[in-house]
Amino acid sequence: MKSKTLSVYTLAISPDERIIGLVKMLKKRLQKHLGRNYGSVNSLAHVTLILFVAYDDDYPPILAEFERVLAGLAPFDIGLSGFGDFSKTYPCTFFVKPDECSNRQIIECCKTIGTNFNKFLKRRYTDRWEIVGRTEPHLTIGRDLILEEIKASHSLFTDDFDEHFTCDSFVIRKLNPGKGQYEIIDTIPLLGHEYMVGQQMRLF
Repeated sequence: MKSKTLSVYTLAISPDERIIGLVKMLKKRLQKHLGRNYGSVNSLAHVTLILFVAYDDDYPPILAEFERVLAGLAPFDIGLSGFGDFSKTYPCTFFVKPDECSNRQIIECCKTIGTNFNKFLKRRYTDRWEIVGRTEPHLTIGRDLILEEIKASHSLFTDDFDEHFTCDSFVIRKLNPGKGQYEIIDTIPLLGHEYMVGQQMRLF
């Protein structure tokens, strides 16, 4: 009998420990500057690519399909350059931006996954599927902010944030409702295979 538990998952890029530590420091500085807790203050640095909702029992075939598709992607370098925000609608978000080249690469990865992920499997096993990273990929510093706090964030972080890391895997994160936080449950390597299993088309 299928589990009746629907869970929220995300496919994401997780930076290396050094970048995670740097972003954690930025979050703590912003928390002190704003004088309050805010959304994402305790979340580890990541770039969300795809959000999906599925029954727990249906996760294994979804994971297997991600492993198949991601085997066709090659590791790549991600540069981070400065800060940005989503402030046109409330609540607002303040974030670290990938540089232009990395931004294009992340968006292209999202397109490749969306094209090659089995459509039948997606319809059968997922209740919701949203390719979040195909518009403006980012590493969130603070979310659920008001406009005045976005302005305060920009005034706090005046130094350039110029860092980079090698992305050689993606992770799947699962929302823990009790903690209100996502937890990494699987890491999927990018193997750079020229052809995907079951397909005769060249990826790049």
